[in-house]
Amino acid sequence: MKQIIQRYPIWSFLIINYAISWSFLYPSYQLILAHDGITPLALIGFIGAYGPSIAAIIVQSILDKEKLNPLLRSLIRIKTSWQVILFVLIVPILLYVLAYLMSATFLGGNLSFSWLAGLSSLPLWVLLALPFGPMGEELGWRGFLLPKLLARYSIFKSTLLVGLAWGVWHMASFTFPGAALPSFFEVSIWTIFLYFLNTIGLSFVFTYVHLQTNGSTFYAILLHAFFNVSSNVVVGLFGETDHFPLLLSSYVINFILAAICGYVMVNRHSAQKSSMIT
Repeated sequence: MKQIIQRYPIWSFLIINYAISWSFLYPSYQLILAHDGITPLALIGFIGAYGPSIAAIIVQSILDKEKLNPLLRSLIRIKTSWQVILFVLIVPILLYVLAYLMSATFLGGNLSFSWLAGLSSLPLWVLLALPFGPMGEELGWRGFLLPKLLARYSIFKSTLLVGLAWGVWHMASFTFPGAALPSFFEVSIWTIFLYFLNTIGLSFVFTYVHLQTNGSTFYAILLHAFFNVSSNVVVGLFGETDHFPLLLSSYVINFILAAICGYVMVNRHSAQKSSMIT
């Protein structure tokens, strides 16, 4: 087993990750659906939510225990520029504001506005979001998997692969309305395609922050949390609207940001390689 993990660390991480997560998440969701509410036994889903982090710790411990501490320290690596901090804190919500305005302008919707209702709820939404996804996933995706892929492949390919792996991981959550796919989406090839497209797009944003923060998992967790709560905060700012056009608008804007981040990363990397050659 140890030799297999050392020979195939990326595949080992993915298999252990999916095995842990799916084994706990799927039964948890089914229990909640069967009882029409959360039961004590359904809380086993928390274990599944932390599958990526657990798998990262297991595989890194077997690969090289000395590198486990740097991996864990990335959780508290907070030194970075103020521009990156503002990017992490503001951009996810700003993108959803733009999506809301696009949706309301071109597809119809409300434009009532309340600073107090929207921003006052932000700290609570972030605190609630942190344990459900960001803290359980990012040590695995951006702390372990992304650096391993970047050591082998280009920025573009590495980011694409993380996005795909991240999307596949959520497949168990497709069985529970609202856990991954929005509750108003039916599970279909079309909705799953949209979900994967958005996940891969967001992966480029996360890679950009990863590179800008010297591999900080702390900022990956924070970015993940702010993306997760942005819809709630913006709906609090502007009021309820038709969720489907709002979601599609957010997907479009997220993909535009992803393209910008990808362009900046690839060109910066090419410039760095050129300067090293000369």
